[in-house]
Amino acid sequence: MGHDVNSSEPGTEQAAAGRLLGLVQCFVTTHVSWKPLFIGAVITGDDRMRLYFRSPERDRTYGVDVLISHTGPGLLGSLVSPAFLANEHLHQPSDDPHCDVIVDLTDY
Repeated sequence: MGHDVNSSEPGTEQAAAGRLLGLVQCFVTTHVSWKPLFIGAVITGDDRMRLYFRSPERDRTYGVDVLISHTGPGLLGSLVSPAFLANEHLHQPSDDPHCDVIVDLTDY
């Protein structure tokens, strides 16, 4: 189980930030015009973060919710696939001003 980033436990926020930075490094690559572009991330709670991707083909920004502790090569690889993010069955309305739709992958 993850740690609450708002916990008073020393080092909890630093540990979550360290995991986030490790994941972000996976998305830093040479930009290819047809691939979703990673544009940011934010820790949103207990072992959770939202990754932001911009789709060049759909002129849309996706907010993808994931569990930090459950991210692996399969999930990370799918996030840079234009077809995966374009699957409208995964889309939820967004109340986040930074993205057009939400894709909840916390059960992935």
